[in-house]
Amino acid sequence: MGKVSYRYAHIEDLDAPTIYALLRLRQEVFIVEWGSSHLDIDGRDTEPSSVHLWAERDGDVLAAVRVVQESDDTLRIERLATRFGARGRGIAGRLLDYAVKMAGERRLLIDVPTALEPWAERFGFVRAGDPFIAEGVQQVTMMH
Repeated sequence: MGKVSYRYAHIEDLDAPTIYALLRLRQEVFIVEWGSSHLDIDGRDTEPSSVHLWAERDGDVLAAVRVVQESDDTLRIERLATRFGARGRGIAGRLLDYAVKMAGERRLLIDVPTALEPWAERFGFVRAGDPFIAEGVQQVTMMH
């Protein structure tokens, strides 16, 4: 078994198999596992400022996240997904760390289930609002 590689790219720099693998992972986690009814492919993946970060091993995508730019220049981490068998190994945390470094001094937001708030705090995020319900899950917006 090979080493985990971490990558990032804008969508126009990705080949079709990689785009497919990233979207498939999101479908497996959000639609199949969580039973979410939101439209995952929402048009933000193809925005020129959106960046996709992912971890792979032997060509298999283990975790992925996208970072989008809001109209006020704030960056937002979205679609953080980790394959079931790859959880608990620090892979998603490493992607979050890369996103924080990429943001530099810019404000960076992420919505996480409240159960993951302590996890996000480990990366320097602090609560930036009251909890809310999205897709049947209590979440909170956090800021870095």
